[in-house]
Amino acid sequence: MMTEKELKRMESLEARIKEIAEEEGLHTTDIMFEVVPARRMIEAMAYHFPTNFSHWTFGRDYDRTRTIYDHTGTGIPYEVVWNFETPRAFLVASNPFTLNVLTIAHVYGHVDHFLRNRYFQHGRSFADIAEEARYTAKRFREYENKYGSESVEKIIDAALTIQWQQHPDPFHEEVDTEQARAYLMQKEKEKIRALQSAGISAKETHEKIAAAEERLRALRDKLPPEPVFDLLKFAIDHAPKLRNWERDVLRRIRNQARALAPHRRVKMLAEGWATYWHEIIMRRLFDEGLLTPEEHGVYLDFHAKVTRENKRDLNVYCVGPMIFKYVKHRWDKGRLGKSYDECTDPRKKERWDIGAGKGTEKIFEVSEYYTDRMSIEEFFTDEFIHGMKLYIYEAMRDQATGDIVYRVIERRAKVIRRMLLNGYALYNMPVISVRDGNFADQGEWYLRHHYQGSELEVRNRDGALGGLHYIWRRKVHLETVIDDKPKLVSFDGEDFSTDE
Repeated sequence: MMTEKELKRMESLEARIKEIAEEEGLHTTDIMFEVVPARRMIEAMAYHFPTNFSHWTFGRDYDRTRTIYDHTGTGIPYEVVWNFETPRAFLVASNPFTLNVLTIAHVYGHVDHFLRNRYFQHGRSFADIAEEARYTAKRFREYENKYGSESVEKIIDAALTIQWQQHPDPFHEEVDTEQARAYLMQKEKEKIRALQSAGISAKETHEKIAAAEERLRALRDKLPPEPVFDLLKFAIDHAPKLRNWERDVLRRIRNQARALAPHRRVKMLAEGWATYWHEIIMRRLFDEGLLTPEEHGVYLDFHAKVTRENKRDLNVYCVGPMIFKYVKHRWDKGRLGKSYDECTDPRKKERWDIGAGKGTEKIFEVSEYYTDRMSIEEFFTDEFIHGMKLYIYEAMRDQATGDIVYRVIERRAKVIRRMLLNGYALYNMPVISVRDGNFADQGEWYLRHHYQGSELEVRNRDGALGGLHYIWRRKVHLETVIDDKPKLVSFDGEDFSTDE
């Protein structure tokens, strides 16, 4: 545990870190730091917020992480920071002093990204998420007391299966069903009027008008009038048998998911930005003599552990900061544009430096406007992929030593770039839309999976259909692709069926 002397020193260092961040051009604000026991950090990880509603999945995650930590002393992050109106961060009391100082510097990088990045700003615009989580916890406890914990848990289970099924454009503005219907009907009426005054053959005009009138008739009763991607919102608005308290549960979970969803688009850049700046801030603290040479060794040890490459997966703490270093290097030296791209002399390219000095400006632009996918599209060049050795590896056991070793099975930059882009295309979430809330005039729910080359995992697909059925309380259908063939998977509450 920290001594009072260490706490006072940490407060002084935190004040200097804030000053350095401002000198480097970062946005800062008051941050609420709390030094907490490891168990409190594990709770925060499991429940997503300092205070939140209870659910068995949170308890499962808590127990799993606590067990790992109790037996190994590892498995928890050095910090947890929340993008609240007043940002809040936890530090682990049992961590070495230097590690907590590093963490404070890292948090200041995160907070700048919270304040600067358009996606984080958009996520914060949905609600005061800290207040939302506290209110949700209170309301759900009231519902448990009134309706029973089992009933509340069932509707939470159902909501969590589809909470991330939102519109693929995070800036999409929700439109009321009847507003959407009125707009679409008006468009068809305008088409009919235009056709009636058009100078084309009578037969062709009649056929087109008849088709437009048929679409107009269909729009009068169609629910939804156009595809809806936000499944929870559609259920809240139209599920016929939900009680008011159940709608409120769905609404609260949707609010949290909408606030958190934009974070998924900038995970690599967010951690990269925070790591990039904690390196700079910590270097300045050592240069100023505010941390000792012994503490420098501790810092280097932990920093190396966080940023080491991972051949099994993409370590965002390794690759993320290198994106910004690579961008700064290129834009400072002017290694871009037609002249650079058309240069065929490798030695000239290696020495290329026109003194552009635009690196700092560019990395702040990337931090503000880019998503992870955008950064892959623009900055994961052949040079970057080979320089970082972002290859596909296969784990093998060395027959002589018994150790696990890795061999490269794919090093073509074009292939790797395409694999990364596919992985980040929709941030590992399939796109599913509601096409019909009254399928076959039976009040059944018909959804479509917008197939983009990856089939749905059976467990996740069936779990989601189960959640949808519990919410809709009628048969649900999902148009998808199985074994490269279009299929219709249905669930009636007891059995799954698959048709062509």
